[in-house]
Amino acid sequence: MKEKVFNNIIFVVFIALLLIFSLKCFLVCFRIMEEEYLLSLIRYNLHLIYTESVPRIILIAIGLALFLLALYLIWVKQKMLQQLAYVKVGTDFGEIKISIYSLEQIILNILSEIDGVNKIKPEIQIQKGGDIKTVLELVIAKDCNIPDIANFIQQKLKEELPKISGINVGEIKINVVKIDF
Repeated sequence: MKEKVFNNIIFVVFIALLLIFSLKCFLVCFRIMEEEYLLSLIRYNLHLIYTESVPRIILIAIGLALFLLALYLIWVKQKMLQQLAYVKVGTDFGEIKISIYSLEQIILNILSEIDGVNKIKPEIQIQKGGDIKTVLELVIAKDCNIPDIANFIQQKLKEELPKISGINVGEIKINVVKIDF
């Protein structure tokens, strides 16, 4: 939830900056803002930037922040496009599309009651044949046997996911990212 709030704040800030810039463009184009005022404002700010270091540093910080903001928004857009991906399942009556997000939720539901696993983060990749590759990041308890839990998870997913979704699991990779002590 925190990432969504952060993304919304970033989006609002970027939109506000675009609105301010577009408003100034309209004011200049429709001659609402006086040419002399605009030129004097530009000359004064350019003079400050070229003669003093503090305004130059502020301008560098603003430019860098806008650049990073644009890169972040591009990254968020790519992430959203990846989450909108789906897997097609053919049936006798037609076609079913299941989103990657839905499959991740199904995986979390299947693996929710495993002892010793404190957190699971699934990532699904669609393979060429229609199968999926699943990468699971696990946080496990300190007294667990990692190979046994990994084998159990792989077997359970290999059996249960096709029953629920009709999608075959090609490969299941498990990454233990943390052990809770």
